[in-house]
Amino acid sequence: MNKDGKLSRSIRSNCLRQGVDGGLEFVLVPKDRTAIAADIVITEPDIENLKRSKGAIYAAASMLIKKIGLKFDDIKKIYIAGGFGTLLDVENAVTIGLLPDLPREKFMFVGNSSVIGAREILLSYETMKKAEQVAGKMTYIELSVEPAYMDEYIAGLFFPHTDITRFPTVKL
Repeated sequence: MNKDGKLSRSIRSNCLRQGVDGGLEFVLVPKDRTAIAADIVITEPDIENLKRSKGAIYAAASMLIKKIGLKFDDIKKIYIAGGFGTLLDVENAVTIGLLPDLPREKFMFVGNSSVIGAREILLSYETMKKAEQVAGKMTYIELSVEPAYMDEYIAGLFFPHTDITRFPTVKL
């Protein structure tokens, strides 16, 4: 796969083939090694969807950091919550440009924080008041009207990013 997420027709591999949708697909697991009696593949549309999603996530994080006058290096911890974080491999997420290239110990998984928070609020009046204070300090930012957001998003549509200096530990 190249930086823009296209599978290369020049590579000769039994795992690379023409897909049913007309694009290329890569066989991750052949059907004789699956429990579903079908090949497990990743297609160019799959990669395109991943690319758009990771570009949007990285661009949003980058814009929010800039909006408050910081850089990613200024961040002490990045909390990853919910089902998204359950199976997320930080190293792979950084390699594709989903997460910023920071020391890996800055990433912390917190589980299903919304359920835990709701439970704590139900059990403690003090916690409910603290949650109300935090909510009162929040600021809503509409990224779709931020002129620089689209530039960040477009730059994030490559693996890991068009500006490789943002990902110094990623080996291409």
